[in-house]
Amino acid sequence: MINNKKKIFSIFGLLVIISYFIGVLTYKYQMPPYTQIKFVYKKIFTKTKKLNFEERIFEQYMVKRKKFLSSHDTLPAVQLVKYSPGMNIWIDRGYYNKKNDDKIDDLYLIKHQRHNHKDIVIKSKKKLHIIRALCMLNDNSSYNNWKKLNYNLLIIGESCIHDKVISKEFGAGSIIISSGGMVASDPIFVKNLNNISEIEVIIKD
Repeated sequence: MINNKKKIFSIFGLLVIISYFIGVLTYKYQMPPYTQIKFVYKKIFTKTKKLNFEERIFEQYMVKRKKFLSSHDTLPAVQLVKYSPGMNIWIDRGYYNKKNDDKIDDLYLIKHQRHNHKDIVIKSKKKLHIIRALCMLNDNSSYNNWKKLNYNLLIIGESCIHDKVISKEFGAGSIIISSGGMVASDPIFVKNLNNISEIEVIIKD
């Protein structure tokens, strides 16, 4: 009886040692089943983490949207404001920038509607730098002669994520720029302004 118990403990100890070394080898050399377990873990937990993040973003958006719409009976077509961190990028949406706000906190923002497809007319008596954030799902061919900047933004919307940042210098006069699209309009930032009275912004009919 005692010999049988010793035999069982010996076999169990041997299995533990073998399992340990197999675990070390599979981890070190990325052998099966380590790679399969890692793949399944990433698929399940990364997706869950992503969904939780997106749910938080959507909840924040709904709170901001409800608060914004409750303070406006009729939404303006376009609006020029001094940009500040956390500000709604569009007139009719609660989406805001989540990355590199320090790069744009001295700019002015031309707010238009998220799905505006009409051109924007800017009348200025001085030279301006226009800065846009782009979404890869849009048709961005009209920006071929714009300069790519060395930082990204992160404006997460339901249909588009605007991240790539470009700029172009315009002389004084009447400037006509595309609203962007077709999936969603592109944000418009203006550099070289001292106050909002220096330019006039309208939606082209």
